[in-house]
Amino acid sequence: MNINTKLQLVTIVPLLLALSAVLFVTQIQYQSLSKQTVDEYRQSVIKHRKKELHNYVKLAEGATEHIYRDENLDKQAAQTLVKETLSNMRFGKDGYFYAYDFEGTALVLPGQEWRLGKNWLELEDRNGVKLIQGLIEGAKAGGGYLNYVFNQPSKGGEVAKKIGYARALDDWQWMIGTGVYIDDIDQEIAHLNASISKHIRSTFIMTLIIGVVAVIAIFFSGQFIRFSEKKLANRKLRELNERIFQTQEEECKRVSRELHDGISQTIAAARFSLETAQLKQQNNDDSSKELDRSMQLICQIMGDIRSISHQLHPGILEDFGLGAALEELGRDFTQRTGISVKVERLSIRNVLSTEVKTALYRIAQESLTNIERHADASEILLTLKLKPGWLVLKIRDNGHGFDYQQYDCAENNKTAVYHGIGLRNMKERLNFYQGELQVQSEKTGTTICARIPQAQLRYNASTAGES
Repeated sequence: MNINTKLQLVTIVPLLLALSAVLFVTQIQYQSLSKQTVDEYRQSVIKHRKKELHNYVKLAEGATEHIYRDENLDKQAAQTLVKETLSNMRFGKDGYFYAYDFEGTALVLPGQEWRLGKNWLELEDRNGVKLIQGLIEGAKAGGGYLNYVFNQPSKGGEVAKKIGYARALDDWQWMIGTGVYIDDIDQEIAHLNASISKHIRSTFIMTLIIGVVAVIAIFFSGQFIRFSEKKLANRKLRELNERIFQTQEEECKRVSRELHDGISQTIAAARFSLETAQLKQQNNDDSSKELDRSMQLICQIMGDIRSISHQLHPGILEDFGLGAALEELGRDFTQRTGISVKVERLSIRNVLSTEVKTALYRIAQESLTNIERHADASEILLTLKLKPGWLVLKIRDNGHGFDYQQYDCAENNKTAVYHGIGLRNMKERLNFYQGELQVQSEKTGTTICARIPQAQLRYNASTAGES
């Protein structure tokens, strides 16, 4: 599994887990909310039905109170009139009034006259509720409700759930009341549950679709970004390879010129001196002058080879550290060009890795080369300092400077002819170590500042002391 696939998984897997968690939590919350809604709706409807029952019984009491309180009628005649009045009072499809005495004998029960005159005190519904006892007890307490199962006239006598309410006529030892069937509430609750469940399913499906679309979009976006980054990385790699090859070619040309124009000519001169000395020895002439000349040329050859070797990779960088290597670089530069180089450095031999030391040395070397070629400077200040969080290499000259802003824009936009690779090489060396390159150029001189973060050093830069 390559790194790109791992990155895709790292991006998509958490999103899938988050989507699953959202769907799971949403379903739980929806189920809880729907149950709460249904319960509240049921309680509200039942509360409303109970209030209706209370009002119906109050209405029945009002319709019979003048008979119940009439002292001119005897008790039996008054009871007969009350029974007739209650039997004729109806509401709705299954709404009627009933009456029982406190002993449990049925007195009024429209549509079920076969129950009249019989004692139903021990009557139980299918759930074991003694409904007549419960209604009488509620009536004696000043009015009470009871849930039970009883015959429903509109369904041909089939039993159904019912809520009853009863009040007492204490003087006659009667209980009168009425009830409403609540199976319709269960049907409404079932329809409400079905509607809520349908809404939950549609919301779940919609959320799932959105999540899947988001995952697919992220996947293809990642693929597109991955392809674009890969294309950009390949282009930059090609450019880097071209610059590396160009640098190598330039270095090879420089070494070739050094060998051809310097060492090769000196070796040829040494050879001619040795051949002249050989001829003089064959003729028994004095050849010491030619031999001395040959020795001088050989010493010069050794110096040139040492100089080229030092430029390719200075041994002092490994043996004595970056500071000493910079000092030697400045001395050699001054001897070769006549430009004064002042070096202010730290003793940081143990702070830097070999790679960081080499990168900073090459940056200093490239800067001095650019100053020699283009700046027309007479003085150079080279400083190496440790600042909080950074190691800073700064090279400043007093040359005529150049328009760095125009050069930087041309380099970024690829709109101008490429003038050189020195600054770009410096930037790329620093980018490898998360460093920065800052260039300030004016008519009075140019300052190049190379910064490498503390994290790239071998130990905390705040503990390193200046020499």
